[in-house]
Amino acid sequence: MHPTYILRLPPRIYASDSFILWSVLLLVSSICLAQDVVESPTSTTAGAAQIELASSYEYFKEGNQNSTSYTAGSLLFLYGLSDEVEIRLGLDFQQNGVRINGRKPDRVDSGYTPIQIGIGADLLKEKGIWPKVSFIGDVFLPATGGTDFKQDKLGFALKAGFYHTLGALKKSQLNYNLGTDFGNDDLSYVYGITYLRNIGSLGGAYLELQGNIPNGLSPNHFVSAAFYWTPTPSIQFDTIVGRGINADQDFYLTGRLQIYISNNKKKTSS
Repeated sequence: MHPTYILRLPPRIYASDSFILWSVLLLVSSICLAQDVVESPTSTTAGAAQIELASSYEYFKEGNQNSTSYTAGSLLFLYGLSDEVEIRLGLDFQQNGVRINGRKPDRVDSGYTPIQIGIGADLLKEKGIWPKVSFIGDVFLPATGGTDFKQDKLGFALKAGFYHTLGALKKSQLNYNLGTDFGNDDLSYVYGITYLRNIGSLGGAYLELQGNIPNGLSPNHFVSAAFYWTPTPSIQFDTIVGRGINADQDFYLTGRLQIYISNNKKKTSS
C-alpha cells in the first residue's frame, strides 16, 4: 500500500535554509536509495527540483505465516520543466520475506525494482467548486530491475488527480485520485481519497482511504493516517501509519523526507 497524496513543499527556498538542507540531504542519502511513489499535483516550478527519500515497512499475517516487506530505501526526483509540467525519476531497494511459525525465512527476495520515469502535468486550475486537475504518467523499465524484481514487459501507471481547497482560510484540502497500473499482463484499477488539514504554521495531518481493484479479483481497501512537519520552507518530514481494511495487511509504516531546491536564477530575476 502506498499513500496517494501528500502536501508538497512551497516552490521557494531561503538562503538561511541551505546549511540545514544539504546537511540533511547528505545524512539521509547515505542510508536511503529508493522511492515510495506519491501522487499529488506538480510540486516544482520551472528549473526547480524536489528530492523525496523514504523507507517503509509492511507486515502481513495469514495463518501461521508472517510476511514482511521492507522498502529499505526510496528515491523520487522531480524537476520542473515549466510551472505546470515536471519530469519524474524513481528507484526502490526492496526486501520481502516470509516467516512460518516464527522461523527465519528460507529465502528473501532483495534488490532494486525497475527504474521509474514519468511526467506530471497540471491540466486545469481550481475555480470555484471545480477542482484543480492534474495527470501523472509513469513507465517502469523492465531490464533495469534486480534479479528478484525484474519484469518481462514495460510497466505503466496512469493517474488523474483532483484537488479542492476548503474553508475561507484555505487550511484544508480534499483530494482524490483515479487511475490504473498495468504490466506483465497484470491490470489493476486504483483510487485514493484524502482529507488534509494544516495544523499551525509548521505542519499538519491527513487521513486517507485508498485501494486497488485487480482485474477479475476482489478489491483491496486500505486506510492510513499521517502527520507532516515543515521545519523550514524547503524541508518536510512525513510519518504515515496504516493498515488494510479487507486486505491482508496488518500494519504499514513509512517515514519520508522531502527537500525542495528552488531555481535561484528565476527567483533573482523576479
